[in-house]
Amino acid sequence: LENTATADSNQTGPDTDDATVPVLQRASIDIEKYVSIDGGATWDDADNPMGPIATSGANVMFKFVVANTGNVTLTNASVTDSVFDLNGAAAGTARALGTLGVGASTEFQISASWTAGQHVNDATASGSYSGGPVSDHDLAYYYGLIDTVGTRTPGFWLSPNGLTFWDGTVGNETKSGPDFPDGELLAFNNGITDGPDPGSSNKEERYILLGDYNGNGTTDVGEDTLKMSLALALKVIDASQKPSQDARYVLGRDVIAAWLNFEAGNATGDPLDPGSPAYKMNKAIDWLQQYADANHDGVADFNGQAIKQNSAAWQGSGAALHTALDEYNNHGSIGGVVFAGSGDDLLFTTMLTRFHEDALA
Repeated sequence: LENTATADSNQTGPDTDDATVPVLQRASIDIEKYVSIDGGATWDDADNPMGPIATSGANVMFKFVVANTGNVTLTNASVTDSVFDLNGAAAGTARALGTLGVGASTEFQISASWTAGQHVNDATASGSYSGGPVSDHDLAYYYGLIDTVGTRTPGFWLSPNGLTFWDGTVGNETKSGPDFPDGELLAFNNGITDGPDPGSSNKEERYILLGDYNGNGTTDVGEDTLKMSLALALKVIDASQKPSQDARYVLGRDVIAAWLNFEAGNATGDPLDPGSPAYKMNKAIDWLQQYADANHDGVADFNGQAIKQNSAAWQGSGAALHTALDEYNNHGSIGGVVFAGSGDDLLFTTMLTRFHEDALA
């Protein structure tokens, strides 16, 4: 910084003196990124991975606040994001801010589609001055929660905890986390349409009715079902009981677990959507009707010829159904599309518990 002082009077001529003082240029830009899960009514800085919990379909928005916090004007200021295109229909993905004077700030907002699971994105603001570029970045988190109990594996449904929910015995169920059913999932015995008897009576008559979407224990118009005794279902879902090279037990295990996950309250999507768990379950039921119901009376028996995994019957459709339902049971997804959380995902169960604790607070 250079300045000149001039002294003058009526009796003398003017006199000047120059002084030069070095001033350090301190260029600095700051960006703060906020997330809203209620359409902009409230905002959270959300720098922590335990950020706000957004349930399915939440109105998610992001706000970007950029400020020139230095002592020099910044030119060509812009904002980019690791996930979103901030420039709309225009070319490129960066949002141009132009020139930011010392102390100036600006902000803008965008709407975003809700996504399941942990969401994180990184916004970067940058600008230029005579000394070069300057930048800053800020993370924003939210967790997209599907508020259901989460899918479980066949192994869980065979475990002492899981088995209590479909053994036909009322009142012996264990607590397995938020949203888990309060009682028995195996809702019907032969000839009984108001639930299983208490205790252990009629245990040999208990069954699971795959495809009974309205849960009334019978095959109604429009339903495509397969009845399986509890004893047989327990044998099928137990991998150690699978006869060697009989793929019917592989898909049977998948569909029993998937059906129990549905009964427990997990979403299965639109049955008309070829990528949904509901569609895959229905196709698996059709497959088992063909290959695991020897007399085609609607009751699975697993009699008849075993289906080997190198057979046309398995390779033609069974293998793909197995892959899809196995992914659903383990991860709550099919082909990477999430329909439910996973009960084995620690982050999901932590967020589910936290959400319900917050709701009760």
